[in-house]
Amino acid sequence: MARAKFLLFLLPLVSHLLAFAVSASGGESSDGLPDILLPSSKQGQGHMKMLRFPAFRFYWHDTSRGSDPTAVLVAQGPTQTKTGFGMVRVMDDPLTVGPDRSSYLIGKSQGIYVSADKQTVGLLMVMTFTFTLGNYAGSSLTVVGRNELKQQVREMPITGGTGLFRFAQGYVQARTTSSDPTIGYTVVEYTCYFI
Repeated sequence: MARAKFLLFLLPLVSHLLAFAVSASGGESSDGLPDILLPSSKQGQGHMKMLRFPAFRFYWHDTSRGSDPTAVLVAQGPTQTKTGFGMVRVMDDPLTVGPDRSSYLIGKSQGIYVSADKQTVGLLMVMTFTFTLGNYAGSSLTVVGRNELKQQVREMPITGGTGLFRFAQGYVQARTTSSDPTIGYTVVEYTCYFI
């Protein structure tokens, strides 16, 4: 009898953990779009995929040089330093599903980043990720925090959002996947986690 009660207790727990593992794996559809970004018609009529931990990943493309930069220098400190202290850039960077610039465009990152550290390359990031594809089209996430570029993984808080992300709380982890300072092009992988 006690064994049967234990199994009845255990079954929903195992079912919940399996559902969590499937949702966290972030599967892809046959056309390469992550499930979390699929248009509603591909997920079934009126069905909205719930955010689970971890939620999703995308790539940020920042171009600071050339004829069509996505990040523009608007202020520079009075003296040149090795950390670029005092530099301010305004950005309108594309967000894509994969690390290649030619992969699906899912939105934009708009805001500023400021070199705010005299000792190391530490940026203050103030940005909004606005999504334009799938269920989250028109919704946005706001991230404000320190981004120390020499760290392999940087963590910054999600401070809010709009649309389906209204009142969002959590954090993002940023990992630079490629950077070429000679042409001013950087790709950063962002993974969003919600609490």
